[in-house]
Amino acid sequence: MSDRSPLPQAPETGEDRFVILCAGKELFQRRLTDIIRQCGIRVPAVLAAFAQEVGTAHDELASASDSDEDADQRTNLTASRLTLMGDDDLELDIRINALITRLREAGGRNLWRCQSRYMTLLSRPAMSETTHPAGPEAICLGLWAICRHAGGGLEPTLALLDRLEQGLCQQISGLYGEMDGLLAGYGIGPAPTGQNPSGTTDPRTSRAPSGDPLSALQQAISQQLDADRSTVPQLAHHAAGSGNPTLDAAALIMLNHLSERLTALENRSLSASPDDARAASPPSCMPLGTLRAKDLDLPLGKHEAVAFDTLALIFEALFDSADLPDAIKEAIGRLQIPLLKLSIIDPSLLANAQHPARSLINRMARAGVGLPQGSNHPVCQRISELAVSARRVLEQDGSLEPQLAELDLLIRQRDQAVREAAGMHVQTVLEHENRQYAMLLADHWLRLSLARTGSPEIASFLEQYWWRVMVAAAAEGGTQGKRWQEDSHTADELIWSVLPKQTAEERKRLAGLASSLLGRISAGLDAIGVAASERKPFLDTLFNLQTRALRNQALLERPPGAQASKPMAETLLRDRNGQQLRYLPDPVGSQAPPRAPAGRSPVGDWLRFMVSPQESSCGLCCWQSPASGRVLLFNPEWSYAVAMPRATLDQQLRSGHARIVSRIAVFDAAAERALELLKRR
Repeated sequence: MSDRSPLPQAPETGEDRFVILCAGKELFQRRLTDIIRQCGIRVPAVLAAFAQEVGTAHDELASASDSDEDADQRTNLTASRLTLMGDDDLELDIRINALITRLREAGGRNLWRCQSRYMTLLSRPAMSETTHPAGPEAICLGLWAICRHAGGGLEPTLALLDRLEQGLCQQISGLYGEMDGLLAGYGIGPAPTGQNPSGTTDPRTSRAPSGDPLSALQQAISQQLDADRSTVPQLAHHAAGSGNPTLDAAALIMLNHLSERLTALENRSLSASPDDARAASPPSCMPLGTLRAKDLDLPLGKHEAVAFDTLALIFEALFDSADLPDAIKEAIGRLQIPLLKLSIIDPSLLANAQHPARSLINRMARAGVGLPQGSNHPVCQRISELAVSARRVLEQDGSLEPQLAELDLLIRQRDQAVREAAGMHVQTVLEHENRQYAMLLADHWLRLSLARTGSPEIASFLEQYWWRVMVAAAAEGGTQGKRWQEDSHTADELIWSVLPKQTAEERKRLAGLASSLLGRISAGLDAIGVAASERKPFLDTLFNLQTRALRNQALLERPPGAQASKPMAETLLRDRNGQQLRYLPDPVGSQAPPRAPAGRSPVGDWLRFMVSPQESSCGLCCWQSPASGRVLLFNPEWSYAVAMPRATLDQQLRSGHARIVSRIAVFDAAAERALELLKRR
């Protein structure tokens, strides 16, 4: 639930607000256009189209309200600018949706602060991250304009998007910093502390921003150890030549002694490993939960003991996590003793959520999301190698930036590979939904047609055979297509042909029509694969019915209550390569194909969700249907893909049966779990 606490004072008049919005929009358009130009887009018409699309999106989102109806309209902002997608457009849609997530991550804190000030400016406390007038969604609408003007094939356009993504991600945080400063200069304050600009949950941790779990955990351990906060020394991290304050002699001796004991413990673990491969790093199965401050004779009332036990509990919770594959736990385990040493002498490890060592743990876990337990996957092997090199860096007090950059690249490459592998499933969903829509059109046609015939034989033929002809016609070109018009006309003439003919003119028309009508009916049945032996009984019956009509004999009345049989929706599909697609049904009680719900699209996120009441899986959300909102989830480790209604996914997220695991900062999440366990003891 979003925080509805009062926002800071908004501009007093609409005129003031309009001036500020215009200034924000102008800066947003100008800086983005500069970035796009730096990426190699120099054609004035293309730059103008980009700026106009971004500006239009900004104005539309800024003028909306927080009502549910407007939220639906804003959610469909992108879809309203797109026509029916071909294969190339589908590839671009997947790519640009993924880019939205990347821009949001690159925008970071500056993006949040900018959105927070927009919440104040527009007096919209429920503004979500997808409805931010200057958010990544507006930028990506501008990218669509560039794609439309770029010309050329799919591959050059995707290469262009790669270049634009690199430039935007490098400079987007600075852009939002400028916009934040602009709004601050106009006196627009951010949303109140504790009110997350996303309106719901913290996207980095997928949990309500209710407090700092690390602080709470340290406080609980401190109380348990009877620590005296007033005497806790805040030790600065010391390294030769680092320029940091020098520790006093007693503290330095104590820390060196502790480091020696941890190193000895690490060496014993290494020497106990029977082969060289395992000796490269300490085993992760070491019972960290039992290695506490008292085991190393640390003074229990001191900062060192609190930091040590805090990190020990965090590692214990990490190793108990069901979301982390065993191979990733082993890789993280290689860092536990270096991080234990670091926690004693560097208080910022536990105080700074952006500390490189914490980011390293979070990204290692993120890179391994969705991998199976006990996996020897190449991704696991690469993460293991990175853990070894990171351990050396931590021991030498070096920079982790190379390891962090490589993990970021590994995450992007793996996610992109999964999305590309899901492309065939996306096409299967589109074809299936196209057929479902065609079936709805054919159902409507059938109801109208049955109401105009009194013949049970004709009604049965329309229900059993010609409905299928009309489905194929609708799938090919819709109700305005040539095939639909011709097949619908054939059915109209079939219905008319068996009605009693009371005039010579009607009888003459039927005599001239019968042969061509029979040919068109046969052509329609050929198109849906009806065998000659199967159609012969009806054609014989039709001849008799038309003979009766020529004699002006009345039809036998069709029994009341006959209705069009509603076809059952498929639940198991196969793509062109024979791979399975599990197409989950719409929620019970839904009457019509739903629109895509409001809120941030899950495309680009890894989710753990329920495929069935007995089956939980973790997959990447690769695509969302622009028509139905249904999302496609896939993991190459599965033997299938899943197409799930967005409403079902949202329901699972609200009930806790689904979680967006790729947004979880595992270090903080482990602190929360450790705190819960500590309270139970």
